[in-house]
Amino acid sequence: MQQGSAHTSVTAALDDVGFGRVQVLLLCYCGLAWLADSCETMLLSFLGPAVHCAWGVQPAAESLLTSVVFVGMLLGVYSLGIASDYLGRRRGFLVSALLLGAAGLASAFAPSFGWLMVLRAVVGFALGGTPVAVTLFAEWCTSHGRGRWLLLMQSFWTLGTVLEALLAWAVLPGLGWRWLLALSALPLGLLLALYPLLPESPHWLVAQHRYAEAEAVLQRVAAANGRKRPLLLRLAPGSPGRPAGESERQQGPITSGYGGEGAEQQHHPQQQRPGHRRDDSGSFSSQQRKAVWRTMMAAFAAVFSPQLRRTTLLLYGIWSVNALTYYGLVLLTTALQTIAKKQECTAEGAPNLDAADYTAILVTTLAEAPGLLAAALLIDTKGRRWTLRAGLALCTFSCLYVYTPELYPTSVRSTGLALCNGFSRLGGFLAPFATVYLVEDGRPHAAEALLGTLCAAAMLCAFLLRVETRGRDLQVAELLPEPAAAAAAASKERGGRGRGGDGADGHGSEGGRVQGARVRRSTDGELELEPTHDEHHHERGDETGPLLPA
Repeated sequence: MQQGSAHTSVTAALDDVGFGRVQVLLLCYCGLAWLADSCETMLLSFLGPAVHCAWGVQPAAESLLTSVVFVGMLLGVYSLGIASDYLGRRRGFLVSALLLGAAGLASAFAPSFGWLMVLRAVVGFALGGTPVAVTLFAEWCTSHGRGRWLLLMQSFWTLGTVLEALLAWAVLPGLGWRWLLALSALPLGLLLALYPLLPESPHWLVAQHRYAEAEAVLQRVAAANGRKRPLLLRLAPGSPGRPAGESERQQGPITSGYGGEGAEQQHHPQQQRPGHRRDDSGSFSSQQRKAVWRTMMAAFAAVFSPQLRRTTLLLYGIWSVNALTYYGLVLLTTALQTIAKKQECTAEGAPNLDAADYTAILVTTLAEAPGLLAAALLIDTKGRRWTLRAGLALCTFSCLYVYTPELYPTSVRSTGLALCNGFSRLGGFLAPFATVYLVEDGRPHAAEALLGTLCAAAMLCAFLLRVETRGRDLQVAELLPEPAAAAAAASKERGGRGRGGDGADGHGSEGGRVQGARVRRSTDGELELEPTHDEHHHERGDETGPLLPA
């Protein structure tokens, strides 16, 4: 890019700034949120047997204690995911962290099994908001290497499960399950303490037409990353330096048809118009509630639009199976360890687990690490779809958290991820009945066979996914979320050049070009969107500097 020209998209600006100190700090912060989520989830495999021994609850009630957490998650992912698309990534995440910390700590003081179930359901509701951290971090990543960075964030989940297993080993035999619950909530305190430093997503700000705020936060990131040259931005439609013909409709929050012909823009309630002041007083009027409801309905309609419906339904199947198999294996490990004992509980009312049992559980959690490493090596070379297909064959699925946010436009990205995550919670709800129940009924091999069969079915769904997002500008999702739309755009582009003319990529019918991307056909015959880049590349300053101000 030549000196004096200006970036007209957030992704182009982030690519110019580079992955620096701010993104590393965001990786640690969002990773800590993921670690807290994994601690609370891994806790379920110890809490059920501990409560069974302490209060003498029956196996069905023990399974229900786990299932209510996933019911809460199912409600939370929809509510908090949509809230983060309306209120912003920061505020949506704050609500989740506050609820999770309060309910997690209160669970340690539950006076009865009924109260414990209620509080753990609230914990599950709050856990439904942690995928917002994935969305936030994804929207701060550069287009190149985004897959590897998101997979590195997933490693915090593995770290959390290992730490929770070690914590249970140290605390559960002597101090009991109440101390385990209280100590497991500690990461939330650190998250809340550092919250004022968390920047808002510039992608979300642009989707709300808050261009000045988006440019300001990008300038602060550039300064904090040690950029020596000024970052030139023209994000607002119609601003000087923005290419002619680039319409506000393409940047709009939610559109019918996603930029297709005749798309009618639905104004977002927080859209700033000339002469209009955004109300930050905190009041929530009837008009604002109606605006939230309209936004929610528009988000649902967008996720199930003709351009996204097929991908969305396939993702639901994959996400639900992923969760059922993952949580099923977590619960199955503890169930197999305790069922092998002649005496399930100790005299002190704790699960009868010795050092060998805790070691086996720890080894099981560490087994995730090789899968993460393999996915990190493949996801930006072989692509999202093939990594997902191979991963499901091996019962690994971390790349879903990389792939799914890239498939949805910014305006509904958090909602789309939340809805997929909601179906995963449905799978988690069924996990204790599909594993623990079968083990206690004397059919452990049936539980193992069930999990393997479901993984094979999910792998089939992965083969039916047609969109490859490797290296794609997140803003391209605003224009062409499905191959059918890509094909239509390519055909229209070729038609405009005249009969027999070459496509935009110089290969006739093999490809075309749309704004911000080139449509091409891959070696396996599937359509892909390949981002276009500026001919000139800015030199980047060294990536050192002060912490991003709040």
